[in-house]
Amino acid sequence: MCPAAKVAALIGRPRDHGRDQAIHQAAIAVLAEVGFDRTTIEAIAQRAHVGKATIYRRYRNKEEIVMAAMREHAICTLPQIDCGNLRDDLVTLISEHVKLLKGPDGELMMSILSIAHRDPELGKLLNKNNPIDTDSQASAIFERAISRGEVSKNFNFNFFSEVVPSIITHRIFITHQPVNKDFIEQLVDELLMPSLRKKY
Repeated sequence: MCPAAKVAALIGRPRDHGRDQAIHQAAIAVLAEVGFDRTTIEAIAQRAHVGKATIYRRYRNKEEIVMAAMREHAICTLPQIDCGNLRDDLVTLISEHVKLLKGPDGELMMSILSIAHRDPELGKLLNKNNPIDTDSQASAIFERAISRGEVSKNFNFNFFSEVVPSIITHRIFITHQPVNKDFIEQLVDELLMPSLRKKY
């Protein structure tokens, strides 16, 4: 056996990313059809045309599969936002977040969030791996706002990152009220900007 073959034998075959994608697509399909509670490793494996051993080499349970699938399936990153001032940055940030929630993956993500409320393991995974990454973009926006003197460096970012998504998701998925440009601007102008300008 040549040296290269010996190394290959020791480290095993390279991971087949095509199978990863097939597993992810199968997980989303099964989840959409039967819901999280009835989703099983067996059903995902059958839909992906892979053995259960292939899945268990990659994931410990269905929760991890679903999270990996959502990260790949959902449009998780927002475009770069820099309008030159905090008010316009916030309007744009929230507008982009709303587009994601109103898109094809929004209801799926909310369904999983509601299930996570009664599934501690899935809840932990969601806390560590939010499918929609708005915090990094928001952090950059507020860092620029602080440097421009538009907001105190002592403001409560965690409070902001919890309250705004809660208001938006409540209107979209619970009360089914419009979340349009007028509402977003009202939210920013009448609630967020006055509180953010408060001196701490």
